[in-house]
Amino acid sequence: MLGSLVTVLLLIGSATGLQWSQKLRTDAGPVQICSGQDIQLFWNFTLDKGERLKGMVWGCQPEGKEEGVLATYVDDHFVPMSSFSGRLAHLQDGGIELSCATILESGHYSISVSTEDVHNALTVHRKTADVTVLDTPKTQSGEIHVTREKNAVRDVITGAWHVQLSCGNFSDRGHPPVDVTWTTPTGARLDSSSYEDGFFHLLLPNPLVGGNYSCSIPPSLPAARCLAEDSPLLDTVSVLVEETAGRFTLLEARQQEFVEQLAAQREMWMGDVEVMANRTDALEHRIDEAVHNSVPVHFHARLTSNTQLSSGSILKMTTVLNNQGGGYDSSTGYFTAPMDGNYFFIATTGSYSADTFANMDMMKEGSIVAKIYLERHGTYDNMGSCHAALPLKAGDRVWLQSTASSYLKAIVTSFSGFCF
Repeated sequence: MLGSLVTVLLLIGSATGLQWSQKLRTDAGPVQICSGQDIQLFWNFTLDKGERLKGMVWGCQPEGKEEGVLATYVDDHFVPMSSFSGRLAHLQDGGIELSCATILESGHYSISVSTEDVHNALTVHRKTADVTVLDTPKTQSGEIHVTREKNAVRDVITGAWHVQLSCGNFSDRGHPPVDVTWTTPTGARLDSSSYEDGFFHLLLPNPLVGGNYSCSIPPSLPAARCLAEDSPLLDTVSVLVEETAGRFTLLEARQQEFVEQLAAQREMWMGDVEVMANRTDALEHRIDEAVHNSVPVHFHARLTSNTQLSSGSILKMTTVLNNQGGGYDSSTGYFTAPMDGNYFFIATTGSYSADTFANMDMMKEGSIVAKIYLERHGTYDNMGSCHAALPLKAGDRVWLQSTASSYLKAIVTSFSGFCF
């Protein structure tokens, strides 16, 4: 504990002119005081014969900030800055005292002394001191407590499960922040695994060893030195870890992890099953469509009796021997494609009367795709045919149409087609 005020002299002698007092070593270390105590910096000096003091300026650069002026001394008047009024006092020579210091007033302090010699030459002498204001750690109860966590904790780095101890509950770790030291039943010293929400945590090594584990704030830490000697925060606190119970806790954690892994695996499998079911449904739908679309389409029709047609007339086959798919309509003479596909058609005919024609065009939606041109001479029988392979969309029509006055012989006149 820092039981008294800390003072410092920063000393560098010079051959002539102002002389700093030689009361402390020039390599004095940083100044450390406890929060609420006074910062006293004794910068004592003596002037050479004929040398005159022109003025002094004290400054401070807090941690992480720019340097600012604390006070000035001009014409025998000490003038502190308004923010330090009532707290900053002038001591002998260049010494100052800042009362009731806080951790915000840790920093790099300095004094610049301006002197003038007998020749009116101006000289600036500068001294500095590093000051740290320490603040004690605090807990919500004024004491520290150590407990064994009920549930095992998983190490995020290794993935292993551990029994965890917690030491706290700190509302303020002090300045600079304190740590705790852990001691195992064998006397080994361990550092904390983590600090969170006011508690230091320790993951006990595996395999777990039972016994008393303790934690304490090392009294050598700067902030701990500001605690009173009888402060409960300096006590060593212990917790008994039963080896059997601890290992059972680890076993439960591993079992729970295994159950959760199985559940996650099952959920993943169920997702895969759902995906496969959807794919199966889609495949079955495609198969159904394919089966539906692959219903055979074919037809064959012929004339029942000899027929005379005028030019441009559509040939209507009166006898339909086959009409799979229902594409041919004998009342109109049209074949209408029931589905998209590639189709093949063939038509045959002949003339039944001497010196007459049997001319026909095979039409697709008004366009000629094939022709029969046939003329009978005398009484000789004749016969002609045409064919076409056509890509059709559902609803496209194909038919036979006379191109001249034609005399069609029934026995040789037919119209056939199929989808392939």
